[in-house]
Amino acid sequence: MFKYTLFSEYSLVNLLNDQIYLNHYESFNDPFECRCEIFSGFPDKDSNSERIGEIIRAWGFDDANDVSALANYEDLILSLEDTEPSVPKTIESARICCFSKTEDNLLMWAHYANGLRGFCLEFDHETIITEDIDADIFEVLYELKPTTIDTAVSAVLIDQVDYNEDAIYETEKRLEYANLTDEQKENAHSEIHMYKEYLDSVHSKNREIYQKMLATKSIEWQYEKELRIILQTENLDKAGVFLKYPIQSLKSVIIGEKMPIMQRQTLYNIVRSKSKDISVKIATRIPGKFGVIINEFTE
Repeated sequence: MFKYTLFSEYSLVNLLNDQIYLNHYESFNDPFECRCEIFSGFPDKDSNSERIGEIIRAWGFDDANDVSALANYEDLILSLEDTEPSVPKTIESARICCFSKTEDNLLMWAHYANGLRGFCLEFDHETIITEDIDADIFEVLYELKPTTIDTAVSAVLIDQVDYNEDAIYETEKRLEYANLTDEQKENAHSEIHMYKEYLDSVHSKNREIYQKMLATKSIEWQYEKELRIILQTENLDKAGVFLKYPIQSLKSVIIGEKMPIMQRQTLYNIVRSKSKDISVKIATRIPGKFGVIINEFTE
C-alpha cells in the first residue's frame, strides 16, 4: 500500500517519528465523503417494507418469509429497543488515512505528490497496524450513488455477535465440566463449529456495513485505487490523530523524479539513518509514454 505525499517539514517529521496522520473526514477534498442515507427504526411487520427481509436475514434466517421469524418479529423488536447504533457518531469519531494500491499512478503523483516533486511511502499492509491498535484496512468502494445504512439491521447483527459468543462460551464450558458421552461431545463440537461459522459471517457483514459507511466514494474517484486505514476513536471533535507504525512495515521510499537534488539527499539521509532495510527508489517518466517507471535510487 502506497502513501503519496509532499516534500515538507510535516511529512519529514512524520517519517522521522514512524507515524502517519489520520484525519477527520471533513478534512478531505471530496465533499461527499462519508455521505450516506440512513434508515432507522424497525418497520412494522404488516408494512410490506423490504427492510423486514433484510432484518430477518441478519437474524440468521435464509428465508425472509420464514413463518417462525415473522411470528417472533415483534418480540425481536422489543428485545432490541433503543439498541440501534448511531451512524453519525460512528462517522464523526472515525479517523482515516488514505493510501493507493499502486506506486505508478500518474494522477496520484500529480495531485498528492506535487507533480513528481514529492515522494511515496510503500508499506506492508500486514504489519503496518499493530495488534494493540483498534484500526483496520479497508478497500474503498466506488459507487454511482451514496450508500444506505440500516440501523435496525446493524442492531440485529450486533445482537447476533453477543448471542453466538455466549453460545460458544456456554458450550465450551459444558464440554469442560459436564460428564458427556462421546456422542454428546461430538454434538457439542459440531455446535461450536456452527456458532463460530455464523459468528464469522456476522463479523463480515458488520465489517461490510462499516466499509460502506466510511469508505464509499463516487465512481469518478476510482482512478485512486484507494485503501484506507480507519481508526475508531472516542473523539467527537474534528482533530486528527497520529498512528505509530513499526519501522519494519515501511518497505520503501520512492522519490519523485522532479524533486530537487538537495531535497533528494535530505530524504535519502533520513531513510538511511532509520534503517538499511528500507529500499530507496525513484519514479521517473518513461520516454515516449505517459507513464513512470520505478527503479532503485543511486546517490
